[in-house]
Amino acid sequence: MSTFTGTGRLILFILRRDRIRMTVWTLSLVGSMFMVIPTLADMFATPEQRMARATIMETPTGIVFGGPGYGLEEYGLGAMVANEMTQSLLVALAVMGILHVVRHTRAEEESGRAELLRANVLGSSAQITAALVTNALVSGAIGALITVSMVVNGLPLADSAAYGAGLALAGVVFGAVAAVCAQVSGYARGASGLAFLVIGVLFMFRVVGDIAERGGSAPSWFSPFAWVQQTRAFDDLRWWPLALYVLVIAVLFAVAYVLADRRDLGAGLVAARPGPAGAGPLLNGVLALHLRQQRASIIAWTVAVALFALAFGTLVTEIDGMAEQNPEIMARMGLTGEGMIEAFLGVLTLYIVMPTAAFAVLSVLRTRAEEDSGRAELVLSAAVGRLRWMGSAVLVSALSGMVMMFLGGLVMGVGAASVTGDTAWIRVVAEAGAAQIPVVLMFAGLTTLFLGVAPRLVGLVWAWFAYGLFVTIFGLLMDLPDWMVHVGPFEIVALLPTEEFAPVPYLAVLAGAVAAAAVGLAGFRRRDLVTA
Repeated sequence: MSTFTGTGRLILFILRRDRIRMTVWTLSLVGSMFMVIPTLADMFATPEQRMARATIMETPTGIVFGGPGYGLEEYGLGAMVANEMTQSLLVALAVMGILHVVRHTRAEEESGRAELLRANVLGSSAQITAALVTNALVSGAIGALITVSMVVNGLPLADSAAYGAGLALAGVVFGAVAAVCAQVSGYARGASGLAFLVIGVLFMFRVVGDIAERGGSAPSWFSPFAWVQQTRAFDDLRWWPLALYVLVIAVLFAVAYVLADRRDLGAGLVAARPGPAGAGPLLNGVLALHLRQQRASIIAWTVAVALFALAFGTLVTEIDGMAEQNPEIMARMGLTGEGMIEAFLGVLTLYIVMPTAAFAVLSVLRTRAEEDSGRAELVLSAAVGRLRWMGSAVLVSALSGMVMMFLGGLVMGVGAASVTGDTAWIRVVAEAGAAQIPVVLMFAGLTTLFLGVAPRLVGLVWAWFAYGLFVTIFGLLMDLPDWMVHVGPFEIVALLPTEEFAPVPYLAVLAGAVAAAAVGLAGFRRRDLVTA
């Protein structure tokens, strides 16, 4: 029997098992590109408006979020799309690839399902191959459809093809990184965390290299986040940087297979260290246990939100230039008059709420993973009540989200104060962040509600979150009706300092979050535990 025996059937099984996930990822990324291209064409219709946008892309913040900035001398639509969308698409592909590959390799071993499959006619390399192939298939589909979306919107075929191919190859690289990390760690959570750490370091290489020199410097070339834009699509197209993806993919695949052959099934190359014989004072109780289990993700998300908030705060110096070059667009966004900076910071506050709310959902969802794996059943078999166990997890999520939201506003105020010299912004923006805390708690409460009452429907929380992202980002630009915008989760409470503080919606959302969590906890207490 070959080590690849059964790979084809396993590929078909994964495609069927993850058909909804893959479809959602594909439609989300491709749909975003379909909508963004005509939106940017309308927003920046004149050469003057496009050059004003190019000036922003030359700032440090623009480089962080946009890349090296090719084509800024004569800023056309294609170059604008590449600069505006590439890094966001690459981050999304990295998240997709890591979650997919770890889910079908290390998580399968951790759950014991891989051992059951291996007991039948399935080669030792079939699972890792199937995971990598299916990730490559969905990445290739996304890249191809993005190419089509560009061509349909009038962008050159060759440049669009190079850009789509770069995205697809980058997605394969990110999946291969996850495959290597899955051999190192003995746990899915550890493999995912290690892979995200590697991706974060690679992203910072790109940032440092692009900031050091216009068009990128030596550190940039060590990062797959740079190679797509180094093709200089829609400026001075060159195909050879894509060969770097092919080379790295070959190396990572080889390393993953070699490492997989050197370890036992279910074990990682790095053995888990035995813990202390007795628990310390900081690990006394269920609340402390949940906090310890999530400490790494809490720290990582908080640092990431703080860094983005600081970068957002420094953008206030660009507001006058944007208002002069794009008065119509700024007016549609409410960024006019003497309170322009306040309105601008209010809009940016929403981009702190979004990742914090996502963290709150993921934090509560960890209880579902504990339940599926059977670990929750072990804990609850001791002298630990269901309300205490689940309630402690929700409390950790709520407290972490509150701290993250307030700190994000505070740091964004520090960024604004550092470039304007006015320290009053620190207090103003910190209050704006605090005013959005009920939104974060609402997502934690809704997730608890669905987990307790209808776990299979918890995806509705993500659906509402995605809807909120869409109407918040594209609502004004696409002239969506007001009712569609206000139904979104990020438009419920007053947006300080742009709007006056309204206590009634604030307290109503807060009360709704508490009520949803209470109903969810009651439902969790009554329903049966379910293990995967």
